Amino acid sequence: MPSPRIWGPVILQAAASLVQHHIKPGDQGVVETYWDIVFAASHQHAVQSFTERADENLDQTAYEFSQILRQGWLRGDGIDSPQAVFTESSSMRPICIENPASNLYGDKPEGAFWTSSYLPDGSSAWTRSEDSEFSGQNRPLRNFTFEPIAPDAVFLIRSLEDYQELVTTYPREIGNNQVAVDWPRAASDYVAVRLTAAGLALAHHYRVATPAGTAQLTGWDAESTAWLHLPRNARLSV
Repeated sequence: MPSPRIWGPVILQAAASLVQHHIKPGDQGVVETYWDIVFAASHQHAVQSFTERADENLDQTAYEFSQILRQGWLRGDGIDSPQAVFTESSSMRPICIENPASNLYGDKPEGAFWTSSYLPDGSSAWTRSEDSEFSGQNRPLRNFTFEPIAPDAVFLIRSLEDYQELVTTYPREIGNNQVAVDWPRAASDYVAVRLTAAGLALAHHYRVATPAGTAQLTGWDAESTAWLHLPRNARLSV
């Protein structure tokens, strides 16, 4: 019998939930599958160790789940207009990308403008995170619209290999043989970086080797896009 594959902790947690509730991968719709991924990612706050591992009891379910992530909205191609953003302001500040002063909040670009995509049911992929992290603020949901963007101007993180490519191309040493993305350098080549639902499930909290050291994508927590520059004719509307 072949050895079980090494999976990221998010997809393993999602697989464990499916097994617990006697649900087969693919029996749920896109929306339910996505929220299962977000809930699985939130499990990082409930356990001491949340990283990649092999699990023979979940290997087959995780594999079948990974096949669902290869298609449609969950895989994610490009960035569609409109995007969704919860914000009080109807105006957009200039973007100035910097590397974070610390890695406490994960490998994320400081100063980026953040949006999420709309799910097939019309809700924002950030809705539940908004409800938990900004409860009581009642920030309005606005449409972020823009002209179509050239495919090569957007970096898509849809897999572990995608994140590995991003951090290998733009490495930033953060000590102890660890690296993260050098976001100002990435901004010289890309308008935006999008973590798709597939990327969240497969790449988040998975340690990867690069020539400069070990990297780990953390802190994104939901399908989202970090805008490194505002696209043409970008505007916010209710």
